[in-house]
Amino acid sequence: MKALILAGGHATRLWPITKNRAKPLLPLAGKPILSHILDELESMDHVDRIYVTTNKKFEDEFRRFLGRRSEKNELIIEDQESEDEKYGALGGIINVIKNKGIDDYIVIGGDNYYSFSIEDFILFSKKKNSITNACYELDNMEEAKNYGIVELGDDKTIEGFQEKPENPGSKTASTACYFFPEQSMEVFNRYVEYWEGKVPRSQYLDSPGRLLQWLVERYTCHAYPFTGKWMDIGTREGYLRANKQLEKDNRIEGSIRDSEIGDNVTLMEGSEVENSEIENCIVMEKSKIKDCIVKNALVGRNTTIENKDLRNGIVKSTD
Repeated sequence: MKALILAGGHATRLWPITKNRAKPLLPLAGKPILSHILDELESMDHVDRIYVTTNKKFEDEFRRFLGRRSEKNELIIEDQESEDEKYGALGGIINVIKNKGIDDYIVIGGDNYYSFSIEDFILFSKKKNSITNACYELDNMEEAKNYGIVELGDDKTIEGFQEKPENPGSKTASTACYFFPEQSMEVFNRYVEYWEGKVPRSQYLDSPGRLLQWLVERYTCHAYPFTGKWMDIGTREGYLRANKQLEKDNRIEGSIRDSEIGDNVTLMEGSEVENSEIENCIVMEKSKIKDCIVKNALVGRNTTIENKDLRNGIVKSTD
């Protein structure tokens, strides 16, 4: 079977740190976000190829990263330069299947962290022998208003889907992790044929939720409900919260002098902090902070900050 990791977005909500750096390669708990997914996939004997799909802008960065990992990995470049020209999540899937052929596929968003076993998800999906979506059990109905929500029937079949509903039918959230058995590959062509000419291409190719809603009305689909941890690293707040959940203590790989360091601080290799106060921050490689207060913030690599009070922000020096 094949694995497909979607890493083609431009992550504009995390600009400027992601303007020239791919979000799946940002550090999370001591290693790139994408490594948390690849570490397990690469160890699976029955996963014979792992496709990572991204855009031309980040090609070199991904080639360097994957060049240090398993030979199972193959980089697929989407032919687009900007957010306006992007394939979209579904366009990325269709592009890979068209060029690499049909097979059983597990498809995962490269900017997500999951605490469940991917192996268990695959075994569950193969037993059901149907399109399967990993679904996270939220704590309450109020939280469910912020997510795509599935309603489950008997034997964990998905009976309905709601995108950020005002009145959720359940608290089971769809995540960016899917299994498509080989015999289901025709659904992508049928989906495109259904929407073509009805709505702009960018709409129907950029929303996995739209695909899932379309699928459950026509096919038998199953949910793999899980608890534990699930993080979609989409915003500054979400990124910092994910880092705090995974790191028990501060991660200090750089140097600190005459400074006060609070909770949830990651200081990457080569960075320096002097005469400053820092709390709830991720400071990336080779950055320098002097005579500052920095709280609830992300500091991009190669960034110098002096005599500033930075709170609730994202900052990055010009590359």
